[in-house]
Amino acid sequence: MRKVWETQGARAEGGGTRLSGWIAFLLASALFLMAPGRARAESASATSHPRDARAIHRGRKVFNSNCAHCHGEDAAASDSYYNLPQLLADKSDAFFFHTVTHGISSKGMPAWGGILKRGQMADVLAFIRSIEKDEGITGD
Repeated sequence: MRKVWETQGARAEGGGTRLSGWIAFLLASALFLMAPGRARAESASATSHPRDARAIHRGRKVFNSNCAHCHGEDAAASDSYYNLPQLLADKSDAFFFHTVTHGISSKGMPAWGGILKRGQMADVLAFIRSIEKDEGITGD
């Protein structure tokens, strides 16, 4: 009987090691999610590389078909209230995805989450980030 308890105790200890591993994983995940927005969001959110010419081209098409009526053709709204490259320069990619997905009803921004796919949003973001880079707009 003693050997059975010792064997079960060894299994319990091994299970404790696995539990410790899961706890470490969860803590690391929580720290990752609490990290400053832009560095985390850029690596995790956009599925397209910001300088991928095809993503930028697709993003321009999606933008001009869906967003230009408020934000101007090619995101060139003269009113700073609607000029996305200026508005988003200091915002994280996560902010962009959340805003596009859920909208900002108090500002008249509709939710596009049920209309645009995440890849389309990523392409639009690549397009906007390319404008920021081309125009030397930074959020710093």
